[in-house]
Amino acid sequence: MMATQQIPLSLAQAPAPQADLDRKRLQKAAWKAYRGEFQPQLKVVSGQPDDNVLANFCGPIVDKGVSWLFGQEVKIAATDEAGKDDNDIQDFLDCLLGDADNKMSLLGDIGINGGVCGQAFVKLIPAQGNMKYPRVVVLDPMLVRIATLPDDCSLAIAYIIEYPAAGGAMQKRQIIALTDPNSDLDIMGNYDLADTWTITNYERKGQSQDNWTQVGEPQEWPYPFPPIFCCKNLPNPNESWGTPDLTPDLINQNKSLNFMLSNLSRIIKFHGHPKTWIKGVGAAQVNVDVDGVIYLQSDQAQLGTLTPMDNFAGILSFVTTLMSNIDQQSRIPAVALGRQETLPKLGNISGVALSLMFQPLIEKTMQKRCTYGCMIRQICRAALVLAGLIDVSDYEDYKIELHWPDLLPNDNLQAAQEAVIMQQLQVSMDTIYRSLGLDPADEMAKKQQEDAQQVTNFSRGQGLPPAANNPAQQQIQQQNQQDQKEEA
Repeated sequence: MMATQQIPLSLAQAPAPQADLDRKRLQKAAWKAYRGEFQPQLKVVSGQPDDNVLANFCGPIVDKGVSWLFGQEVKIAATDEAGKDDNDIQDFLDCLLGDADNKMSLLGDIGINGGVCGQAFVKLIPAQGNMKYPRVVVLDPMLVRIATLPDDCSLAIAYIIEYPAAGGAMQKRQIIALTDPNSDLDIMGNYDLADTWTITNYERKGQSQDNWTQVGEPQEWPYPFPPIFCCKNLPNPNESWGTPDLTPDLINQNKSLNFMLSNLSRIIKFHGHPKTWIKGVGAAQVNVDVDGVIYLQSDQAQLGTLTPMDNFAGILSFVTTLMSNIDQQSRIPAVALGRQETLPKLGNISGVALSLMFQPLIEKTMQKRCTYGCMIRQICRAALVLAGLIDVSDYEDYKIELHWPDLLPNDNLQAAQEAVIMQQLQVSMDTIYRSLGLDPADEMAKKQQEDAQQVTNFSRGQGLPPAANNPAQQQIQQQNQQDQKEEA
């Protein structure tokens, strides 16, 4: 195996592989499709209206997927070995990605990058100066390449960031390469604490073929994990990059659909209204103005009207079939996009029926929760190591939980009835609270505060007596008994 200490030297002057160039070309086309930048399908005659219909069915596919994944707040919880909340670390994680709005906006950008390009990248920059927390920067996937072992596509040995600068007059390249002093990368993988990473910067003028020139000295990243974290948008075996939401076949179907709609628009323009025809009369002899009178001098002259085309069922059926195929391949049901014809007409929908309606999107979102969730945990653990809150040896083992919101809306009455039944079955209150989408720690703290206030109010002659099984009352009684024992 090639010594990892030589990885920066081998990648510094090497051009981008053809596979990465092809991937970048597909990503560029996917970004255009996401933004609705489609080419017109029909030629426009000078002086005539533009009949082209440029409908964007690709953007909603990505946006809906991101909405289901990061549309509601994802709570990040840190726990110690005993499974209890670690308040100091929890406070750090609550501020790492900003408040709820900033955190979900950041995760939304990550999700859009993954949905369009198939891979999401995040760079972790250590805190500098008066900064309290490391910076979490979202990287453009089109600027990043991944170098892996020849026989293990899941093990990254280097990340190459390349982009134009100074208005295109210069190109810059940053190589973040793994250093493996024990030469056991193929055995240990990313679990060797002796491994570190080296960050080296290069630049060259314009698009010239000159060699890259190193800028400054290499920087040592003294951690076994790299400063860049990535995840697949959707699983893609035998590849280091994941599968995007906008695959080339979906983009081509959107183009075909635009072609059909554009043709339909032109057909309606020319054949969607009655057209008068005249036989045996010169054009100069005819006045077809709205307030004019048609006068035919010849005995052989004839006047008639062409019936407008009104049977569009075949064309519309093909359009509907094509749209259904896009829904099926993207795994975004039409009902999730709000198309009225697919919505239920009458009556309430049971939870089972609702789950079946959204099953493709639920399955897709669950797959994304695995991939994106793994990256979020890695970022949080790495930030804790940089902040000195956990040791680097605990990076792989420190437990961080992600509390995802429910995918489907809940029927509050039915959920409450289920919670009562679960309590009768002696299910833990933690599980019951989470099934209702509530934070068990917050609810217990609020409940204890309310119970304590009720005891205080009753002792002052205000309010009803507390319940016999009131936790606050029991706690007060136990404290009073303890005080009496100490006085005795």
